[in-house]
Amino acid sequence: MSGCLLCGGRQFRPVICEGKWQYVRCSHCGLVFLSPQPAAAFLHEHYQDYLPADPEAVEAWRRLAAQVFAKSALLIQRSSRAPGRLLDVGCGYGFFLEQMARCGWKVEGVEISATGRGYAGNVLGLKVSSRPLPRPDWPDACYDAITLFYVIEHLPDPVAVLREAFRLLRPGGVLLLRWPHTTPIVTILKPWAQQLKLYQAPSHLFDFCPQTIYNMLDQLGFRQIRTTVCGWTRPAAKGARLAALIFGGLGEKLASISRDRLLLPGVSKTTVALR
Repeated sequence: MSGCLLCGGRQFRPVICEGKWQYVRCSHCGLVFLSPQPAAAFLHEHYQDYLPADPEAVEAWRRLAAQVFAKSALLIQRSSRAPGRLLDVGCGYGFFLEQMARCGWKVEGVEISATGRGYAGNVLGLKVSSRPLPRPDWPDACYDAITLFYVIEHLPDPVAVLREAFRLLRPGGVLLLRWPHTTPIVTILKPWAQQLKLYQAPSHLFDFCPQTIYNMLDQLGFRQIRTTVCGWTRPAAKGARLAALIFGGLGEKLASISRDRLLLPGVSKTTVALR
């Protein structure tokens, strides 16, 4: 096993297995990750079927993230002097890009899924690239905002992608990450966690906590790093939707009244940082 991506540590504790996939935790920094990691070619093929093409399923994805996208748009605009150029990495069907375009932003996306890219380009008329970051063919400091919604946990090398985001952002530019915080739920539900497949192996290669996200961004030179709870998703299943409402609403309220000092474990987080 190679060293921890974040701190280089070489001591790990097992967390859980999901089928043949093993998750471990770095004993030094606490980063949780899949070990061993799947090959790049395997992951590329895996994500071709990740997004459904059925029209009803596409609309379900739109409803799923609508509140998160709306609140994230406000966060970005509060951190920016004026609408500029925005890149959404892992943009899926392009719903967030569509929203930011309505707000006056010049938008572009990156998406490796042909299904998502086809919808974003052919239905929404958006500019979306199939080539993932890093993109050495793109000039320095060419974006005012870069977003990654539920993407950072899927990346084989999140540090390399965030380093590239730092290069591509203009000074004062905004980075926004939306990410799941799954390990606390796995810990609580450990007797059932293997069957529930909460990490969605092999899709989630990493699971972060606020401290590991902060350490990663701080080491890369980002500043004014803030992690909060910014809305919640709306799953199609009634039970999951109710749980999201209760825990997402509670998490957002606690973050608000504590000025982000109290972040409910297990609830998805949003991190904003400046270049």
